[in-house]
Amino acid sequence: MFLAVKQAKCSRVLDRVMDMVQTILDDSVKTLVRELDFDELEKGIEPDLRALFGQKKIRRDIEALFQLTYLERTKACRAFASDREYVKHIDDGAYGLHRRSASGDGQERPLEILSRLCNDLYDIIRKGLPEKEDSFSVFLLQKEYEEANGENGRVCPVCVKENLFHLGEGEVDHYFPRKQYPALALHPYNLLPVCRDCNGPRGKHTKNPVASPDLGPGELRTVFLPYLRAGKDEIRFQVSEEPSRHIVMKPGPGGDGNTEKRIANMERLFDLGRRWSGIFSYVYEDIKEELNHAVRRGRTREEGLLFLRRTMEANARSTKGRKDFIKGVYCGWLLEKSDRELEDMFLTEWKWLDGTKIGGAASDSETFGSQAGWQRPL
Repeated sequence: MFLAVKQAKCSRVLDRVMDMVQTILDDSVKTLVRELDFDELEKGIEPDLRALFGQKKIRRDIEALFQLTYLERTKACRAFASDREYVKHIDDGAYGLHRRSASGDGQERPLEILSRLCNDLYDIIRKGLPEKEDSFSVFLLQKEYEEANGENGRVCPVCVKENLFHLGEGEVDHYFPRKQYPALALHPYNLLPVCRDCNGPRGKHTKNPVASPDLGPGELRTVFLPYLRAGKDEIRFQVSEEPSRHIVMKPGPGGDGNTEKRIANMERLFDLGRRWSGIFSYVYEDIKEELNHAVRRGRTREEGLLFLRRTMEANARSTKGRKDFIKGVYCGWLLEKSDRELEDMFLTEWKWLDGTKIGGAASDSETFGSQAGWQRPL
């Protein structure tokens, strides 16, 4: 979502379950008046999934589907078929998802029944779906997600907080809430392992990723999307010192005309700017000590600043954890500073051996003093 990540291998099982739902929906609209025949319908279900098809709750949902009018069944069928293809339309200005409203009127019946079927299926398979060749569970999804993503798999893909997914830490989030978007309850691109902070009541929870004014055609262009559109690819980070040190996210060179809106939606969901900025106090002294240690290796001003910039460049590429990530953001911002600005920010407590402070009138060619280098004032 913020980081670019890959899907877990077991996600392909969800595609097969969605195929089963599509088979059921297609059968329901074959004729104007359709009598439900479970035995006949079961023949179109993959053998490995027939035990799932035979669950009492699922059969009850299928019966409710066939009790809808033909037009209602057609609406449910078209909504599911359209929404499962949303990955092909993320930049389509005419495309929109089918969303259940809170009105509770008669127009909601097709999506309500579809929601019941898809969510009941998810509630069953999330606990474990053993098969001959494939299997699926929430825990397996987390484990294989971590394996598929290397360094990025060991942190929350939203806030970059360290997370041990292979031990069951964190949660699997439906990015588009499954109660609002029936067809996406089972969609592999809509399931993303995240930390509990990002998915909890103070985080995204059940919020809609799309802001209310943007709902409808073209809505997918306004949000970052798991596996499909990573925020990090489009964001340029800045650090503001006023009124206190904090992170500011702006559209970067990899973005487009909707990047600013995507950033705003991500902030509305996860409040990342504030959460990231809250740990600056923990990383600033670490950065300063690390940079000072690097500069200590130089005998000339040029050497010292070279070590300083190399250290910042190494930090700027890190996503090993949230603290490292914030340190990287800060170092990336520092790299844009001039040599004199860096000296004033980090090296004012150092001085030449003859007593002249760094940042004074010394020329660039002057050394730190003798071959012994430079030192802190006592």
